[in-house]
Amino acid sequence: MMRRLLVALLLCTAPLACGGGKNLQKLEAPASGVTLAYDLSPGQVYKGSVSNSESVRATSGASLSRGFDFDVTLAVRGPDPKGQGTMVTARYSNVNIRWGLPPGATFSVGELVSKATSQLQGLEVDFVVDETGKVQSMPELPSDMPEELRFVLQEAIDTLETAFLPVPARPLKVGDSWKDDKVRGRKGKLGRYLEASTTSTVEGFFRDETKQSDVTKLKIEETETEITTAKTGSHEVKKQTATTALFAHADRYLSSLERTRQTFDPGNATIFTTLKVQWTKSPPPQGSAAAIKQVQDITDPCHPDYVGGEECQPAGAADPGDAAAPTQPGPAGDPVPVTPPKS
Repeated sequence: MMRRLLVALLLCTAPLACGGGKNLQKLEAPASGVTLAYDLSPGQVYKGSVSNSESVRATSGASLSRGFDFDVTLAVRGPDPKGQGTMVTARYSNVNIRWGLPPGATFSVGELVSKATSQLQGLEVDFVVDETGKVQSMPELPSDMPEELRFVLQEAIDTLETAFLPVPARPLKVGDSWKDDKVRGRKGKLGRYLEASTTSTVEGFFRDETKQSDVTKLKIEETETEITTAKTGSHEVKKQTATTALFAHADRYLSSLERTRQTFDPGNATIFTTLKVQWTKSPPPQGSAAAIKQVQDITDPCHPDYVGGEECQPAGAADPGDAAAPTQPGPAGDPVPVTPPKS
Protein backbone atom coordinates (compact mmCIF):
# COMPACT_ATOMS: atom_id res chain seq x y z
CA MET A 1 0.00 0.00 0.00
CA MET A 2 1.10 3.56 -0.44
CA ARG A 3 3.56 4.55 2.30
CA ARG A 4 4.50 8.04 1.17
CA LEU A 5 2.34 10.93 0.10
CA LEU A 6 3.56 13.89 -1.91
CA VAL A 7 1.94 16.97 -0.49
CA ALA A 8 2.23 20.68 -1.21
CA LEU A 9 1.40 22.68 1.90
CA LEU A 10 2.77 25.55 3.89
CA LEU A 11 4.45 25.40 7.22
CA CYS A 12 3.06 26.35 10.55
CA THR A 13 3.83 24.31 13.57
CA ALA A 14 0.95 23.40 15.89
CA PRO A 15 0.30 22.25 19.60
CA LEU A 16 -1.70 21.72 23.07
CA ALA A 17 -3.45 23.61 25.85
CA CYS A 18 -3.24 27.15 24.57
CA GLY A 19 -6.23 28.64 26.28
CA GLY A 20 -5.08 28.53 29.89
CA GLY A 21 -3.50 31.62 31.43
CA LYS A 22 -1.80 30.19 34.54
CA ASN A 23 1.60 29.99 32.85
CA LEU A 24 1.20 33.11 30.72
CA GLN A 25 2.46 36.50 31.87
CA LYS A 26 1.23 39.50 29.90
CA LEU A 27 3.89 41.45 27.98
CA GLU A 28 3.96 44.98 26.64
CA ALA A 29 4.42 44.74 22.89
CA PRO A 30 6.81 47.11 21.10
CA ALA A 31 5.15 50.14 19.52
CA SER A 32 6.12 48.86 16.08
CA GLY A 33 4.29 45.57 16.65
CA VAL A 34 5.44 41.94 16.41
CA THR A 35 6.06 40.04 13.16
CA LEU A 36 5.21 36.32 13.03
CA ALA A 37 7.45 34.18 10.82
CA TYR A 38 8.65 30.59 10.59
CA ASP A 39 12.20 29.28 10.91
CA LEU A 40 12.60 27.22 7.74
CA SER A 41 16.36 26.84 7.90
CA PRO A 42 17.46 23.62 6.11
CA GLY A 43 17.93 20.87 8.68
CA GLN A 44 15.63 22.45 11.30
CA VAL A 45 13.47 19.87 13.11
CA TYR A 46 10.14 20.27 14.93
CA LYS A 47 8.57 17.57 17.09
CA GLY A 48 4.85 17.53 17.71
CA SER A 49 2.33 15.60 19.77
CA VAL A 50 -1.24 15.44 18.43
CA SER A 51 -4.39 14.38 20.29
CA ASN A 52 -7.78 14.29 18.55
CA SER A 53 -11.06 13.16 20.16
CA GLU A 54 -14.59 13.06 18.75
CA SER A 55 -18.11 12.52 20.04
CA VAL A 56 -20.59 11.44 17.38
CA ARG A 57 -24.36 11.78 17.68
CA ALA A 58 -26.11 9.99 14.86
CA THR A 59 -29.50 11.10 13.55
CA SER A 60 -30.80 7.67 14.60
CA GLY A 61 -30.10 8.59 18.22
CA ALA A 62 -27.03 6.39 18.62
CA SER A 63 -23.78 7.89 19.91
CA LEU A 64 -20.15 6.81 19.95
CA SER A 65 -16.68 8.13 20.74
CA ARG A 66 -13.50 7.87 18.72
CA GLY A 67 -10.15 9.56 18.31
CA PHE A 68 -6.44 9.13 17.78
CA ASP A 69 -3.08 10.26 19.10
CA PHE A 70 0.24 10.36 17.30
CA ASP A 71 3.61 12.04 17.32
CA VAL A 72 4.97 13.74 14.22
CA THR A 73 8.41 14.97 13.31
CA LEU A 74 8.85 17.79 10.78
CA ALA A 75 12.23 18.02 9.04
CA VAL A 76 12.99 21.08 6.89
CA ARG A 77 14.81 19.83 3.80
CA GLY A 78 15.52 22.97 1.77
CA PRO A 79 14.23 24.92 -1.25
CA ASP A 80 11.53 23.32 -3.37
CA PRO A 81 12.93 22.58 -6.87
CA LYS A 82 9.77 24.08 -8.40
CA GLY A 83 10.30 27.34 -6.54
CA GLN A 84 7.05 27.17 -4.53
CA GLY A 85 8.69 27.46 -1.11
CA THR A 86 10.56 25.14 1.23
CA MET A 87 10.39 21.34 1.26
CA VAL A 88 9.42 19.68 4.56
CA THR A 89 8.91 16.02 5.45
CA ALA A 90 6.51 14.91 8.19
CA ARG A 91 6.82 11.44 9.70
CA TYR A 92 4.13 9.79 11.89
CA SER A 93 5.04 7.68 14.94
CA ASN A 94 3.47 6.33 18.16
CA VAL A 95 0.09 6.04 16.46
CA ASN A 96 -2.82 5.14 18.76
CA ILE A 97 -6.29 4.94 17.19
CA ARG A 98 -9.46 4.65 19.27
CA TRP A 99 -12.37 4.03 16.97
CA GLY A 100 -16.02 3.21 17.46
CA LEU A 101 -18.52 1.93 14.92
CA PRO A 102 -22.29 2.40 14.78
CA PRO A 103 -24.59 -0.54 15.53
CA GLY A 104 -24.97 -2.88 12.57
CA ALA A 105 -21.54 -2.22 11.08
CA THR A 106 -20.58 -5.04 8.71
CA PHE A 107 -16.83 -5.00 9.42
CA SER A 108 -14.60 -5.46 12.45
CA VAL A 109 -13.46 -2.35 14.30
CA GLY A 110 -10.38 -4.26 15.44
CA GLU A 111 -9.40 -5.05 11.87
CA LEU A 112 -10.07 -1.46 10.80
CA VAL A 113 -7.91 -0.02 13.59
CA SER A 114 -5.13 -2.51 12.83
CA LYS A 115 -5.07 -1.60 9.13
CA ALA A 116 -5.24 2.14 9.76
CA THR A 117 -2.48 1.98 12.37
CA SER A 118 -0.17 0.03 10.06
CA GLN A 119 -0.77 2.59 7.30
CA LEU A 120 -0.06 5.61 9.54
CA GLN A 121 2.85 4.23 11.56
CA GLY A 122 6.02 5.43 9.83
CA LEU A 123 4.06 7.18 7.08
CA GLU A 124 5.98 10.10 5.56
CA VAL A 125 4.27 13.11 4.03
CA ASP A 126 6.30 15.47 1.84
CA PHE A 127 5.02 19.01 1.55
CA VAL A 128 6.09 22.46 0.45
CA VAL A 129 5.88 25.50 2.72
CA ASP A 130 6.25 29.20 2.10
CA GLU A 131 7.33 31.78 4.65
CA THR A 132 3.73 32.59 5.69
CA GLY A 133 2.69 29.00 6.55
CA LYS A 134 -0.21 28.73 4.14
CA VAL A 135 -1.14 25.24 2.88
CA GLN A 136 -0.85 24.93 -0.89
CA SER A 137 -2.51 21.57 -1.55
CA MET A 138 -3.25 18.18 0.00
CA PRO A 139 -3.05 14.81 -1.79
CA GLU A 140 -5.95 12.45 -2.27
CA LEU A 141 -5.77 8.94 -0.86
CA PRO A 142 -5.74 6.03 -3.37
CA SER A 143 -9.09 5.60 -5.13
CA ASP A 144 -9.09 1.84 -4.51
CA MET A 145 -8.79 2.20 -0.72
CA PRO A 146 -11.80 0.78 1.22
CA GLU A 147 -14.16 3.57 2.24
CA GLU A 148 -14.04 2.87 5.98
CA LEU A 149 -10.21 2.82 5.97
CA ARG A 150 -10.11 5.95 3.83
CA PHE A 151 -12.23 7.83 6.37
CA VAL A 152 -9.87 7.08 9.28
CA LEU A 153 -6.72 7.94 7.31
CA GLN A 154 -8.26 11.12 5.87
CA GLU A 155 -9.02 12.29 9.40
CA ALA A 156 -5.36 11.88 10.37
CA ILE A 157 -4.06 13.57 7.19
CA ASP A 158 -6.50 16.47 7.63
CA THR A 159 -5.36 16.82 11.23
CA LEU A 160 -1.79 17.22 10.04
CA GLU A 161 -2.85 20.01 7.68
CA THR A 162 -4.78 21.89 10.35
CA ALA A 163 -1.59 21.99 12.40
CA PHE A 164 -0.35 24.72 10.04
CA LEU A 165 -1.50 28.32 10.42
CA PRO A 166 -0.90 31.05 7.83
CA VAL A 167 0.39 34.35 9.24
CA PRO A 168 0.75 37.79 7.61
CA ALA A 169 4.18 39.26 6.86
CA ARG A 170 3.38 42.64 8.42
CA PRO A 171 3.97 43.61 12.08
CA LEU A 172 0.95 42.87 14.30
CA LYS A 173 -0.57 44.65 17.30
CA VAL A 174 -3.28 43.63 19.76
CA GLY A 175 -6.66 43.58 17.99
CA ASP A 176 -5.22 43.18 14.47
CA SER A 177 -6.98 40.57 12.31
CA TRP A 178 -6.67 39.00 8.87
CA LYS A 179 -8.57 36.57 6.65
CA ASP A 180 -7.50 33.52 4.66
CA ASP A 181 -9.41 31.39 2.16
CA LYS A 182 -8.68 27.75 1.31
CA VAL A 183 -9.89 25.65 -1.63
CA ARG A 184 -9.24 21.96 -2.33
CA GLY A 185 -10.41 20.01 -5.36
CA ARG A 186 -12.68 21.14 -8.20
CA LYS A 187 -16.23 22.28 -7.54
CA GLY A 188 -18.90 20.31 -9.40
CA LYS A 189 -16.50 17.53 -10.36
CA LEU A 190 -16.35 13.96 -9.10
CA GLY A 191 -14.46 13.60 -5.84
CA ARG A 192 -13.92 15.80 -2.80
CA TYR A 193 -14.23 19.60 -2.97
CA LEU A 194 -13.54 21.83 0.04
CA GLU A 195 -13.73 25.56 0.61
CA ALA A 196 -13.03 27.37 3.88
CA SER A 197 -12.81 30.92 5.21
CA THR A 198 -10.70 31.77 8.28
CA THR A 199 -10.45 34.94 10.39
CA SER A 200 -7.52 35.29 12.81
CA THR A 201 -7.20 37.94 15.56
CA VAL A 202 -4.31 38.89 17.86
CA GLU A 203 -5.48 38.69 21.50
CA GLY A 204 -2.23 39.70 23.16
CA PHE A 205 1.46 39.05 23.81
CA PHE A 206 2.66 36.88 26.70
CA ARG A 207 5.59 35.14 28.35
CA ASP A 208 5.06 31.36 28.40
CA GLU A 209 6.79 30.36 31.63
CA THR A 210 6.48 26.65 30.84
CA LYS A 211 8.50 26.86 27.62
CA GLN A 212 10.41 30.01 28.59
CA SER A 213 9.33 31.70 25.37
CA ASP A 214 7.58 34.93 24.32
CA VAL A 215 4.36 34.13 22.46
CA THR A 216 1.56 35.80 20.52
CA LYS A 217 -1.93 34.55 21.40
CA LEU A 218 -4.23 34.12 18.41
CA LYS A 219 -7.98 33.53 18.22
CA ILE A 220 -9.18 31.91 15.00
CA GLU A 221 -12.71 31.38 13.64
CA GLU A 222 -13.31 29.18 10.60
CA THR A 223 -16.26 28.05 8.47
CA GLU A 224 -15.84 25.18 6.04
CA THR A 225 -17.98 23.42 3.45
CA GLU A 226 -17.00 20.03 2.05
CA ILE A 227 -18.85 18.49 -0.91
CA THR A 228 -18.28 14.89 -2.01
CA THR A 229 -19.62 14.19 -5.49
CA ALA A 230 -20.22 10.71 -6.90
CA LYS A 231 -22.06 9.47 -9.98
CA THR A 232 -25.12 8.89 -7.81
CA GLY A 233 -25.16 12.46 -6.45
CA SER A 234 -23.41 14.78 -4.00
CA HIS A 235 -23.32 15.21 -0.24
CA GLU A 236 -22.50 18.44 1.64
CA VAL A 237 -20.96 18.69 5.11
CA LYS A 238 -20.50 21.97 7.03
CA LYS A 239 -18.00 22.67 9.83
CA GLN A 240 -17.63 25.49 12.34
CA THR A 241 -14.29 25.76 14.15
CA ALA A 242 -12.84 27.86 16.99
CA THR A 243 -9.08 27.77 17.63
CA THR A 244 -6.70 29.29 20.17
CA ALA A 245 -3.00 29.22 19.29
CA LEU A 246 0.27 30.40 20.82
CA PHE A 247 2.91 31.47 18.31
CA ALA A 248 6.48 31.71 19.64
CA HIS A 249 7.38 34.88 17.75
CA ALA A 250 10.95 35.14 19.10
CA ASP A 251 11.75 31.50 18.32
CA ARG A 252 9.76 31.62 15.04
CA TYR A 253 7.39 28.64 15.28
CA LEU A 254 3.85 27.80 16.36
CA SER A 255 4.15 26.51 19.92
CA SER A 256 0.66 25.16 20.63
CA LEU A 257 -2.87 24.91 19.34
CA GLU A 258 -6.24 23.91 20.74
CA ARG A 259 -9.28 23.58 18.51
CA THR A 260 -12.97 22.74 18.94
CA ARG A 261 -15.18 21.93 15.98
CA GLN A 262 -18.81 21.09 15.22
CA THR A 263 -19.47 19.11 12.05
CA PHE A 264 -22.98 19.01 10.61
CA ASP A 265 -23.45 15.97 8.36
CA PRO A 266 -27.10 16.05 7.21
CA GLY A 267 -28.87 12.69 7.41
CA ASN A 268 -25.95 11.08 9.25
CA ALA A 269 -24.65 12.76 12.39
CA THR A 270 -23.40 15.80 14.29
CA ILE A 271 -19.77 15.48 15.39
CA PHE A 272 -18.01 17.38 18.19
CA THR A 273 -14.21 17.37 17.89
CA THR A 274 -11.38 18.56 20.12
CA LEU A 275 -7.83 18.78 18.77
CA LYS A 276 -4.76 19.55 20.89
CA VAL A 277 -1.23 19.87 19.54
CA GLN A 278 2.09 20.72 21.17
CA TRP A 279 5.27 21.49 19.23
CA THR A 280 8.86 21.86 20.30
CA LYS A 281 11.77 23.17 18.27
CA SER A 282 14.79 20.87 18.19
CA PRO A 283 18.37 21.74 17.18
CA PRO A 284 19.28 20.64 13.64
CA PRO A 285 21.04 17.24 13.62
CA GLN A 286 24.63 16.82 12.54
CA GLY A 287 24.94 17.28 8.81
CA SER A 288 21.89 19.55 8.80
CA ALA A 289 19.92 19.36 5.51
CA ALA A 290 22.09 16.60 4.06
CA ALA A 291 21.53 14.42 7.12
CA ILE A 292 17.77 15.01 6.97
CA LYS A 293 17.62 13.96 3.34
CA GLN A 294 19.56 10.78 4.04
CA VAL A 295 17.20 9.85 6.86
CA GLN A 296 13.98 10.68 5.03
CA ASP A 297 14.86 9.34 1.56
CA ILE A 298 15.64 5.73 2.55
CA THR A 299 15.59 3.49 -0.52
CA ASP A 300 17.49 0.46 0.84
CA PRO A 301 14.81 -2.17 1.70
CA CYS A 302 17.21 -3.72 4.26
CA HIS A 303 17.44 -0.45 6.24
CA PRO A 304 15.57 -0.75 9.59
CA ASP A 305 13.64 2.49 8.88
CA TYR A 306 12.69 1.59 5.28
CA VAL A 307 8.90 1.82 4.70
CA GLY A 308 8.58 0.85 1.03
CA GLY A 309 7.12 -2.27 -0.54
CA GLU A 310 10.33 -4.01 -1.70
CA GLU A 311 11.64 -7.11 0.05
CA CYS A 312 15.08 -7.10 1.66
CA GLN A 313 17.67 -9.19 -0.20
CA PRO A 314 20.52 -9.97 2.25
CA ALA A 315 24.04 -9.23 1.00
CA GLY A 316 25.38 -12.12 -1.06
CA ALA A 317 21.96 -13.65 -1.67
CA ALA A 318 21.39 -14.60 -5.27
CA ASP A 319 18.46 -13.12 -7.13
CA PRO A 320 16.25 -16.02 -8.29
CA GLY A 321 15.97 -14.36 -11.66
CA ASP A 322 19.75 -14.35 -12.01
CA ALA A 323 20.35 -17.95 -10.90
CA ALA A 324 20.44 -19.25 -14.46
CA ALA A 325 22.67 -16.51 -15.88
CA PRO A 326 26.15 -17.68 -17.03
CA THR A 327 29.17 -16.23 -15.25
CA GLN A 328 31.18 -15.97 -18.47
CA PRO A 329 29.91 -15.00 -21.95
CA GLY A 330 30.13 -17.65 -24.68
CA PRO A 331 32.63 -17.41 -27.50
CA ALA A 332 32.02 -14.77 -30.12
CA GLY A 333 29.45 -15.95 -32.60
CA ASP A 334 28.07 -18.67 -30.33
CA PRO A 335 24.73 -18.27 -28.57
CA VAL A 336 24.83 -17.69 -24.82
CA PRO A 337 23.41 -20.82 -23.11
CA VAL A 338 20.21 -20.34 -21.13
CA THR A 339 21.35 -22.82 -18.47
CA PRO A 340 24.86 -23.84 -17.53
CA PRO A 341 25.94 -27.03 -19.32
CA LYS A 342 25.89 -30.17 -17.17
CA SER A 343 29.30 -31.63 -16.39
